[in-house]
Amino acid sequence: MNAQQLVEIIRTRTSAPLRHMSPPGPNADELKLIVEAAAAAPDHGRLHPFRIMEIPADARNALGALFEEGVKAAHEAPTEEALSRAREKAQRGPVLLVLVGCFHGADETSIPKYEQMISAGTALQNMVLVAHTLGYASRITSGTTARSAIFHKGLGLSENEEFLCFISLGKVDEARPAKGRQEVQEIFSVWSPE
Repeated sequence: MNAQQLVEIIRTRTSAPLRHMSPPGPNADELKLIVEAAAAAPDHGRLHPFRIMEIPADARNALGALFEEGVKAAHEAPTEEALSRAREKAQRGPVLLVLVGCFHGADETSIPKYEQMISAGTALQNMVLVAHTLGYASRITSGTTARSAIFHKGLGLSENEEFLCFISLGKVDEARPAKGRQEVQEIFSVWSPE
């Protein structure tokens, strides 16, 4: 593969609507490749500031219950429709992954948190690019409920860990075109000292 082919893979990756995503998702061998790509992300200080958790099919109802608890905690009298929508979120995407930030504080390292977050973001990009290369669509989602204390505890996250996002992977019949991407001249400049 040459650089132009790699750029084409990057350029053609887009976010897929979850309602259009269908099975199959990546199998175990393909998932291993996707996670290996995440592990290749730049990691200043070898802090390993992220990990990936799969939500298997038989755990989706339990995840839906977490979403429901989160809505109940955030709203005094949520409607049954809101609770149903919350539970339904857990069923989206044939394969559902969680990207977890494992951030180290100033007492452990001089490497700032923003650099650790950049590492996690790079891991995310690597994952969706490899998934795209394997023929899978992706969608990244988050939300207030997923960042709540209820979710933190329910997912079994440690004190230094943070929910970053869900990654849904599956197939779509037709990828939608990318929108709103910047042109090279809009984001690239050459510094000139005065």
